[in-house]
Amino acid sequence: MRRMIAIGVLVLGAVAAAGSPVVTLYSGGFGYVRELREVELAWEGDLLLDGLPLTMLVDSLVVDGLTVARVDPLERGSTAIEDLVGARVTVFAHGERFAGRLLATGPGLVLATADGLMFLSSYDRIVAPLPVEPPLVDHLSLKVRYRDAQPGRTEIGVRYLAEGLSWNVTYTATLADAALQLRGVVAVENRTGVEFRGAQVSLVAGEVYRPTAKAPEGLGVRALALSSEYEAAPAFEYHRYTFPEPLDLTPGVAWAPFICGTLSFTRAYRFSGGAVEVRVRFTNALAPLPAGEIRFYDEGEELFVGAAAIGHTPLGSDVDLAVGAAFDLTGERVQESRQRITDALYRDTYRIALRSAKDAPVEVEVVETLPGTWTIIDPSLPYERLDAQRVLFRVLVPAGGTADVHYTVEWQY
Repeated sequence: MRRMIAIGVLVLGAVAAAGSPVVTLYSGGFGYVRELREVELAWEGDLLLDGLPLTMLVDSLVVDGLTVARVDPLERGSTAIEDLVGARVTVFAHGERFAGRLLATGPGLVLATADGLMFLSSYDRIVAPLPVEPPLVDHLSLKVRYRDAQPGRTEIGVRYLAEGLSWNVTYTATLADAALQLRGVVAVENRTGVEFRGAQVSLVAGEVYRPTAKAPEGLGVRALALSSEYEAAPAFEYHRYTFPEPLDLTPGVAWAPFICGTLSFTRAYRFSGGAVEVRVRFTNALAPLPAGEIRFYDEGEELFVGAAAIGHTPLGSDVDLAVGAAFDLTGERVQESRQRITDALYRDTYRIALRSAKDAPVEVEVVETLPGTWTIIDPSLPYERLDAQRVLFRVLVPAGGTADVHYTVEWQY
């Protein structure tokens, strides 16, 4: 199966070139897109990011290489100033009226008039004829206000999550005597409405917990990207978070950078009767964290590896989050016997079998939930009591091998 998937990636990525977009697809119906864009910058100004999918999760957008002050989606179905280049317009500026063909926009306007070229560093308003037909918009455009940039031609990185990207593999198995010939065909689906030409495509196999945010249904998303510093202070039995600068909360959704810091974390594996979960654990040493979703990336932010939600988390609290299911670890829970000792007393025997395809040994936490009032007898490994109904066994699973834990429990209601 891995060989078939690798062949699909090789074919799809064969036409990719330097500077091409990098698209990572997940079978859950979403993707992670990274691209480089060559832009002309001033010290500060507005930059138009065009050709983005309507299905993108706008709050996942990151612009590398710029200090972003604000992000505004442009009206869908409306005409931006940049769309008027080449049209005849009337510009009102400094109490005067100028008519001509609009040649360029940016920090100012360049207008071709009957008297020659005119540069307007500022203006009050522009009047242009209505288009014969409303523009057909099949993509999202964002206006990015930036500051503290190095003037000149440069490259910036743009990355985001988007719905509407998915893949699947179809297999054909041919049997002949005692042999089986397996062929796989990978199908990649792009329903974002945007083309990714020359893209470097990779496919992620495994159960990755998808982000819960949805692409916006209409206009109204606003990004107010101010300082990431804020004041967190107790307020009654809660915490209040105050930003250092005023925010213009226009209609729609608004967001801003909130907190930034570095924490140590550990990775763990846990089996509770279903898939073997991959868990990320850390201690909150930054500040009181309000409830929300955490999206995890790996490999230098090149790979999205899962999402999980946290509740309101005080300073110093331990956080333990499941981000996905381990591809190379499986588990099975088997009830081997049950005896009824009395009308209310039972004796059950269980076996938990773990299997690993990894190339190094790993520890898997096995969590068992027990009914009623219980007593464990004859366990094959030591256990920890987590609470009134749960116990934990720590099982070392060898590389490419299996490991079992078994126990007998007597319980009554």
